[in-house]
Amino acid sequence: MLETFGRNAEKFAIPDHATKKAMTAAGAKVLADELRKATPRSKKKNPKYGHLQDNVVFQNVDIDGEDDGNSVVGFGQKAYIARFLNDGTVKMQATHFVDNARRDSADKVFAAEKKVLDARNGGVK
Repeated sequence: MLETFGRNAEKFAIPDHATKKAMTAAGAKVLADELRKATPRSKKKNPKYGHLQDNVVFQNVDIDGEDDGNSVVGFGQKAYIARFLNDGTVKMQATHFVDNARRDSADKVFAAEKKVLDARNGGVK
């Protein structure tokens, strides 16, 4: 009986690959939305790439393209500009908008991931 309980508890607590992928995708969508809101909007639109806010993307694979259940949020080809704005340069003060967006949205990201896990486990809270 104890052995059965242990197997069921492990199944309940550790998500499978598909669930982990769905959880991280839900969290990445929330983080991407929050990051898009926090990204400063430039006065001039780049004709090729648009505004930096338009370049916030997420992918449902890790940074190397492996499907291991992780998701990545970033700025695509304009990541270097986001880094300059976030970290600052010698001539420009840092804004830390990426750091602040990550910190401020952590609860929302966790709630989105928990919602997916709870749905998988039959609505148990």
